[in-house]
Amino acid sequence: MMDRISDEDLFKKNYRNVCYFAWQMVGDNELAKDLAQDAFFSYFQNREKISEDENAIRSYLYTSIKYAIYNNNRKDKVIEKYWQKSHFKEYDDADFENNIIKSEFIVEINRIVNELPASCQKIFRLGYLDGWSNQEISKALDLSVNTVKTQKRRGLKVVQSKLNPEFLLFFTVLFCK
Repeated sequence: MMDRISDEDLFKKNYRNVCYFAWQMVGDNELAKDLAQDAFFSYFQNREKISEDENAIRSYLYTSIKYAIYNNNRKDKVIEKYWQKSHFKEYDDADFENNIIKSEFIVEINRIVNELPASCQKIFRLGYLDGWSNQEISKALDLSVNTVKTQKRRGLKVVQSKLNPEFLLFFTVLFCK
């Protein structure tokens, strides 16, 4: 039988994904952090009833957030008004799953991009994540257009080589033309 992942490792590995997922649903950073912490607290209280499989644990965390939002929305009129002001909408299961995938993909991309050399990282972020043209990057960073193209290509290859295989199709559709 495999050892259960330590609480600290579990938290470090999943907290950012869970926070981002919550933020997508509520649009408020502090509330998202609270929801993420509540989900982890609930998991730690009920861990003996939950499979040790990491996918089951992540599923529990995401589902905890989903139901916490729905329950709070139903119980409290004040919170219901807040949801309306923050453009909250109830998500169907497909939206819910898509938000989980998107959250994990964005965190994974950022993790890999953070490992790139500083100049390559800057060019990759400007070009692929912020949508700048090669000419705009070249002008802003005082580099030749060929240098920008080369750095973007190198960054793309590194990200593609380090990316979790589950995200390769998603990555290819978004970044490779």
